[in-house]
Amino acid sequence: MSDSVRHIMSKAGTDNLKDEERAKFRAKAEEISELYEEEDKTELEKRHDRFRARQERASRLGPAAERLPILTKEESERREKERPQRRQLKFEGPIEKLIEKYKDPKEVFQHLSMGQLMKYELNEETGCIYEKGTMIFDGEKLVDGDK
Repeated sequence: MSDSVRHIMSKAGTDNLKDEERAKFRAKAEEISELYEEEDKTELEKRHDRFRARQERASRLGPAAERLPILTKEESERREKERPQRRQLKFEGPIEKLIEKYKDPKEVFQHLSMGQLMKYELNEETGCIYEKGTMIFDGEKLVDGDK
C-alpha cells in the first residue's frame, strides 16, 4: 500500500493499519534483538564483539600512522632546547675546591653533590657553611677546624 493511501486512511479514522504496522515492527525488533542478546553469548564471544566494535571505531579515524605527529629534525631540536634543564647533581670535588673556584657560598651550594648537600649546611643570612655544627667557611675564607 502506498504512503498516500495510508495517509488518507489514517485521516479517515481507520487505525488498524497503524496497529498492524506497529505489530510488524515489534515482531521484527524482537526477532533482531534475539539475535543480539548478550546473555546467550559466552565471554569469549562478548570479548570478540567488543574487539570488533573497537576495531570499527578505530577504522573510522583512519590509519594510526596518519594520526601521529611527524616531527622534523628542526622541530625536535627546538623542543629539546625548550625542555627545562634539570640541575645535575654530580660530584665536582671537595668543598674546599668549590669554595676556591666559585667564592660565593650560594653558588657553591648550587654545585654540591647529593651527599655533600646532606653533609653541609648554609646559613643564608651570614653566608657561613657548617659541617656537623662546626663552621668551615665564614663567608670570606676557609676556617681551620683544628683550632
